Amino acid sequence: MSLIPLDTEHSDYEIISPIVNYIIGRVGNIDQLSLKIPPIFRQAVDEVIDAPRTNRFTIDELEKTEKTYLGTKVEILLRNLLKLPKGNILDLSIEGVEVDIKNTIGQNWTIPLESYNRPAILTKFDEKKAICSFGVIYIRPEYLNVGKNRDSKRSISITGKNNIWWILKDYPYSKNFWETIPESEINFIISSGKGTLRIATFFEKIQGVPISRQCIHDIAQQNDYMKRIRKNGGARDILNPKKIAILWGKKDRTLIAELGLPILKDDEFISYKAITNDAFIKLSKAGHL
Repeated sequence: MSLIPLDTEHSDYEIISPIVNYIIGRVGNIDQLSLKIPPIFRQAVDEVIDAPRTNRFTIDELEKTEKTYLGTKVEILLRNLLKLPKGNILDLSIEGVEVDIKNTIGQNWTIPLESYNRPAILTKFDEKKAICSFGVIYIRPEYLNVGKNRDSKRSISITGKNNIWWILKDYPYSKNFWETIPESEINFIISSGKGTLRIATFFEKIQGVPISRQCIHDIAQQNDYMKRIRKNGGARDILNPKKIAILWGKKDRTLIAELGLPILKDDEFISYKAITNDAFIKLSKAGHL
């Protein structure tokens, strides 16, 4: 869901309302914002995991310091999206107003002293559920828990969270594909051999599911990863004798529809095994088998 504003009678309404309207205006309108904000979280996690170079696939594999850096990454991407400068003290300047940006992958945010009595953008995301939240709060000390951590930072209290103006709340973003399959399968695919063989094993194991170029890059772990799909030395040569075809969303749209497979984006792929004679004929006529 989106846009859960504060009541017009709320003491923070006059402070937060201009900031919320300004943020939405930077990307156009609330519909455009709901399209542009969620991908930030997918990009941030994917870039920090960096599967093609680290052989890691999920957020659980990150070091503690990397999970902390995710907040900085979200901050950088958000500032770039809004085309706004850093503040002199805090993370963002909105027409001269210093605004902090706080992210969490848990249940709460830690607030430093310099953020007190200033507005803050709050971001939150959950990789398992693939949902994110994006809101604004005015940090009043009375909104915070009494206890402090070692850095003298305090978290937002349960009642304090009632003062958040949510622009997006529990909003879906693109799921990390690697969160959808068992770790044992990932390990089996990775241990199957070099790039081309890993891709062939991947498409043999994962059939009937749209696969992005990023997933292929993650598995191949090579700069020329797309070459590993092709015929004449690629994964298709390994899979064709098994009657398994790799179809491309851009080129094979009609065939994909005829086979009753999910609709693909232009840069997605899907594998399909010809079990029936009719399917074998269709794939053969299309030059896939």
